[in-house]
Amino acid sequence: MGRISPNIKEDAKVTVLGSVVGEGIARPLVGDMWKTKRISATVLRVAPDINRWVISLDANPEIEFEVSAGRMKYVSVTNNNLNNENNNVPEEPIISEPETSISSDSEQDEEETCVSNRNEVLWTNADVTIDSRRVDRSYSGVPIVHISDIEHASPRQFFERFLPVEYIMSTVISSTNEHARASERLWKDLTWMEFMRFIGILTIMTYVQCSDICDYWSTVPDTGGVALEFGQYMSHRRFRDIVKYLKLTDVPTDDDDPFHFARKFHNAFNENLAKAITLGSFLCIDESMCQWMGKIDKGPFQRKIPRKSHPIGCEFKTVADARVNLLVQLDPCEPPEHANKKKLSEYSATIATMLRLTEPWFNSGRTIIADSWFGSVNACTTLYKHGFYSILQLKKHRYWPKNIPHDITDALGSAYGSFVSRTGKFDDVDLTLCSIRDHKNIVLLANCSTTNLKTEITRYIKGHGNVKFRRPAIFDEYNEYRLAIDIFNNLRDNALSYHDVLTTKCSENRILAFYFSAVEANSYSAYCQFVPGKKNMKHVDFRKLVTSIFNYYSTEEMEGTIADRTKKRKNRDSNNLEHNLISINNDSTNSQIKGKYIQRHCISCHKRTSTSCSCSIPRAMCTNCWANHIHNSYNIVRTR
Repeated sequence: MGRISPNIKEDAKVTVLGSVVGEGIARPLVGDMWKTKRISATVLRVAPDINRWVISLDANPEIEFEVSAGRMKYVSVTNNNLNNENNNVPEEPIISEPETSISSDSEQDEEETCVSNRNEVLWTNADVTIDSRRVDRSYSGVPIVHISDIEHASPRQFFERFLPVEYIMSTVISSTNEHARASERLWKDLTWMEFMRFIGILTIMTYVQCSDICDYWSTVPDTGGVALEFGQYMSHRRFRDIVKYLKLTDVPTDDDDPFHFARKFHNAFNENLAKAITLGSFLCIDESMCQWMGKIDKGPFQRKIPRKSHPIGCEFKTVADARVNLLVQLDPCEPPEHANKKKLSEYSATIATMLRLTEPWFNSGRTIIADSWFGSVNACTTLYKHGFYSILQLKKHRYWPKNIPHDITDALGSAYGSFVSRTGKFDDVDLTLCSIRDHKNIVLLANCSTTNLKTEITRYIKGHGNVKFRRPAIFDEYNEYRLAIDIFNNLRDNALSYHDVLTTKCSENRILAFYFSAVEANSYSAYCQFVPGKKNMKHVDFRKLVTSIFNYYSTEEMEGTIADRTKKRKNRDSNNLEHNLISINNDSTNSQIKGKYIQRHCISCHKRTSTSCSCSIPRAMCTNCWANHIHNSYNIVRTR
């Protein structure tokens, strides 16, 4: 429950719960609602006890009683105190703490009583009929992905375009080799071609799921009747070594920067995206979560947001082209004391984040769509001064942002579709404030668009049936482009993703999986948008085409070497091992197990059995599967 400001002494207007007042007093005023109904009251003076106040009910001012500050919600101050107390209202919504489970559609927010403040903006009721973008300079171009002959480009070309290829070649591969050579004397250097085959293997794993990672290298058709045989591209041991020694930077460890291991990779990733994509006229800003795992490594800036599909992880603020849903910049949500946050220290944390995300496009005249985390008068005016138009949602949590009138939703009519439009000027920037009654009351702040009625929509309202109404153009624009990041996040993480197949607890691997997922989601969206006839292509079909990486980055000499090595190893193993069907009871590892009849699940068919092959102890194997095992062991191994 909210707390009253300790600086307000007398004459503050508050509300208190009827149950706090007491049944004898509250019930005559509000009837049976006395337990939950809020009652208006006035603060008379400070009580002798700490953090307690003497108040009187507006409906019965003769009665005085004490309540704690935590039992009151601040509504407003009288005229005597207005000029002295207005500075207590925060400039922006609180963002320094990790996000909580308060969602944008929380019913609790609707019940909160807003905090009044002295508005530096003089708001007047007025409709906006002329869009400022039609008068001033505005960007009207369409998004472009810079790939030569894009209409005939392959999925591999899209995938590579969104990767920071130059940085990977110059830094990631060399750092990985240096790290590996320090631990393994016989390390064979990783190459760009081998790194791309590594990505191809991870991509196949995102649409072919096996219970055991060893199954991907199996030559036996156990997975859907198909033998994946990854050994023809890369040995299992080599794959595990790449994962083990992978390094994203050549910068030594910095205790003052928890993101040092990926800072340079992150900057190169953002620079490459800015060059790869020419943005359209609308940008969407929101957040994305990098899924984290385990308790060994909590990540550089781990947060918990219960409403997310992966509630624990590293949060990034992201911006995307709202027309084609392509991610174009990321900004990690780090503590403000770190070096990269000091660049825009003159601004609040929220505004600084928005400016870092949009810096490559300053003064371009594009329009930014953002949710309530970013919404404030200062954010709207600052973006305008940096050459952006903006439509920002506003939301009341404990209070409205500064300079927003507290009655902006109270003034709405009872009919669905009724709206209130107000205009004002702050720091020489013309602003529009508009609220509408929908399923939830929505409030938007903008320095562009109009309030002219546009689209007719239908809402089903319980007790009223289908209700039709037309909404202003500003709400049409916001609703059309506000979901760009959410669509991108769904493509990136709703299906089996790189997060799920690169399942290590190492920071480099978790972050790299996040960036791979972002690249793959961007590639799929761009491929569907810019290649004719691919608009309705399924995501899983695109992932299958991405594996053309193998064909492009494999030579006959390399393939023959791997195939020969695999065949020789298999033949050597089959010649040196004995394959006898034995009882699990003869396994020494089971000597401590009580009982004469020990059973386990067969490694192939998963039926219960008490036998195994002498080459696979302690793994169980039934009689039928053992016969197939013998046949495969003593025959030529298929490697193609």
